[in-house]
Amino acid sequence: MISRRRLITGVILALTPLGATASAQEYKAQQRTNLPRIVVFSLSSPPDHVRAFEEGLRALGYTPGTTIAVDHRSAEGRAATLPALAREVVALHPRIIVAIGTTAAIAAQQATKDLPIVAVTGDIVAAGLVGNLARPEGNVTGLSFFAGDLMLKRFDLLMELAPQIRRLAVLFQSPLTPATTKALPALRTAAGKRGVEVRDVPIVRVEDVKVAFAKLRGSTVDGLLLQQSAMLDARAEEIGRLAAEHRLIAMLPWKEYMQTGGLVAYSPDILALWRRAATYVDRILRGAKPGDLPIEQPTRFELVINLKTAKALGLTIPQTLLLQADRVIE
Repeated sequence: MISRRRLITGVILALTPLGATASAQEYKAQQRTNLPRIVVFSLSSPPDHVRAFEEGLRALGYTPGTTIAVDHRSAEGRAATLPALAREVVALHPRIIVAIGTTAAIAAQQATKDLPIVAVTGDIVAAGLVGNLARPEGNVTGLSFFAGDLMLKRFDLLMELAPQIRRLAVLFQSPLTPATTKALPALRTAAGKRGVEVRDVPIVRVEDVKVAFAKLRGSTVDGLLLQQSAMLDARAEEIGRLAAEHRLIAMLPWKEYMQTGGLVAYSPDILALWRRAATYVDRILRGAKPGDLPIEQPTRFELVINLKTAKALGLTIPQTLLLQADRVIE
């Protein structure tokens, strides 16, 4: 016997035109195509940064996949592929490109002078992306945290924590970003005044991270300063763990590096910056021109200290530094 419900369902299906289901699917596909498209473009996308950006969109009333289309294009740590990937992104004709990091922002700007670009970078002026913070005037706007100045501040804090350091490894992305190019000579000068020798450790590919730490194991280096970059940030947990495993007195760029045993980090709240980037997207979608939107800079910085790691390293954190800390991990 056939149930009444199944019989009714069968009659409805029999009376439905054959093309109706296909038309509905085509309509939904067309709806998705007509959504404003945002492409998040990066050298190596840290997942938490992307999540923070999408959280910012949701807080403004957008729903990725429903009211706005958000695509992701990453070079997976291969800097040489960024220019070609940037051209592919431009060929997608997005409404806005959101660039993670300086190298991605530079590649995007070289690929288009017309599409709006919202960038979160280390030093947006040193990179040549804008000439004026108050009125960028071109097709790039966004947020900048002046990475060069941060490197010197991090060095001072590291030396306050461990004044016994005499050989400091500086790990950074290669090729150098404009901010790092500017900061390294200043760092060497500051280190020289304290009798500290600086050893450069360039990282060309994300796969080089483990090799670099393996080389540091057998060296006479007793301190580590990591310069932030999108490529290295994508390996934050791995780098924090390796620094702890190799017993390095390490100053790390962000608190995200501390989750796996990092010693100390000093930075603006990078996830807050990414949530804030969504407001630029919103304003541009509402008709604002990127050249009219001032570059924002962080006003609050966080110092995080891991006492468990300090104890494992045999370090006593100075009371003056503990009083400055925004968060202490015990």
